[in-house]
Amino acid sequence: MKNNKQDSEQLLLLFQALSDPIRLDIFRCLLQKGEQRVTSHTYAVSKSTMSHHIKILKEAGLVDVRKEGTTHIYSPNQQCLDEYPAFLSIFQKSSRRSR
Repeated sequence: MKNNKQDSEQLLLLFQALSDPIRLDIFRCLLQKGEQRVTSHTYAVSKSTMSHHIKILKEAGLVDVRKEGTTHIYSPNQQCLDEYPAFLSIFQKSSRRSR
């Protein structure tokens, strides 16, 4: 079990990772739609920019990736979601309002 300082540092990392509108949208889409490809075309950014965004989300522990041939498939990191259910509830509430 994490102590308060570790927990605070992890939450700070999560919020920093989601402070960019593209990363926030990627994470929200993965939560709503589940496992999927995320491409630079979807967000009209370069491949290197998209790689940077994905790297930050992975380092924060928000997303998992698996390879299918040359394709990368992304999904929300279930361990992170299980560890921070109150954090996840923010996204569940916002997705209900947007419908």
